[in-house]
Amino acid sequence: MNTAQKLDFDLPIERLPVGEMVARRILDMVKAGTLKPGDQLPTERDLAQSLNVSRPSVREAIRGLAILGVVRTVQGGGAYISDLDAEALLGPIQFFLSLQDLNVSELYDARSLIESDVARRAAINMDGASLARLDAILVAQADCLDNPDAFRASDYAFHELIWIGSGNAFLKRIGESLNVIGLEFRKLASESTAVLRQSYADHQVLVAALKARDADAAAKAAEQHMHNVYRVTIEQPDMKKGDDE
Repeated sequence: MNTAQKLDFDLPIERLPVGEMVARRILDMVKAGTLKPGDQLPTERDLAQSLNVSRPSVREAIRGLAILGVVRTVQGGGAYISDLDAEALLGPIQFFLSLQDLNVSELYDARSLIESDVARRAAINMDGASLARLDAILVAQADCLDNPDAFRASDYAFHELIWIGSGNAFLKRIGESLNVIGLEFRKLASESTAVLRQSYADHQVLVAALKARDADAAAKAAEQHMHNVYRVTIEQPDMKKGDDE
């Protein structure tokens, strides 16, 4: 072995901060199912004793996990594993993206890819009961075009059925997560009646393709829907502000 190839064993092994190691231990327990959504964590004192670390290290770990949405703290009531839903876990990402308008195009590029493939699979895999539920959601949406809050709730239910209908749990999770992130950008756009009518019309086209079991048409309808959502999103006054400055 020449000098260039000689390994330097004199360099110290990098050690993680104790707080980070505690956080990773808790995350490992969540992944293993030892800790489940809603479970209360032991007190700081008990955690510190069982892990043989200081209470400040435990406090640092809990604070970090709370920021990530994995843990929720209750004033005077301890710390709990969160519901681990998309909205809770993506809170920090929503905040980050809300500060960087340039990311909106990349977000909808990703959504277009995912939603079109989800729709393609759903056209093949969705059962009759799920298609009937989509029809029922469309009926409800027609009655709430002047009620943004109600429409957003039905919109989520609409897309959730299709994510599930794709038959792929990973695609469902990705679609769900990207939808949650997109809400940060769509807050103002989704208040417009014209925008809600466009989404409703898009949904009608998509459901027709799904009921016809036309995978290509479903994928195209989902992609066009994402394009329309992106267009109205970037037309929001707050999104245009950065371009004018």
